[in-house]
Amino acid sequence: MNAFTARVESIKSDEFFSCITIRVKDKAFKLIKTETPKWLRIGDEVECRIQEAAISICKGAKEGSVSIENHLSGELQHFRKGVVLSEVSVVTPCGMMNSLITTDAFERMELCAGCEVTLLLKAVDIKLLPVLDSTSYEKCKDKLYQVN
Repeated sequence: MNAFTARVESIKSDEFFSCITIRVKDKAFKLIKTETPKWLRIGDEVECRIQEAAISICKGAKEGSVSIENHLSGELQHFRKGVVLSEVSVVTPCGMMNSLITTDAFERMELCAGCEVTLLLKAVDIKLLPVLDSTSYEKCKDKLYQVN
């Protein structure tokens, strides 16, 4: 499971969905949720998690030609090729991110250690968790079970 810490920048909601914008350093990401978590506030620090199989890869930069808005550029650090799947590890501004892709795709794209790739993260696949103060159970409990 990939994980990184971000700060909530904005929350927009309508009757059907919420769009949550988070920021890691100078990179913004959009997340789509069916509803905003009750504990979430603008300015909160959050842990973001995304499964390896939920990250797509393209070689080089990919701007404007795909519907996935969350692009994260990096350098392919290392990989493990299997018969069916290949695990690819990429150094990004968010830290090391791993992706599982088919070995056929890996070979078709001619991926190799040191090549530049772009990770594509679907807005619905990024999970949010609160970053809690572990020294105080009361603070954790109040933040998680906050009632509006």
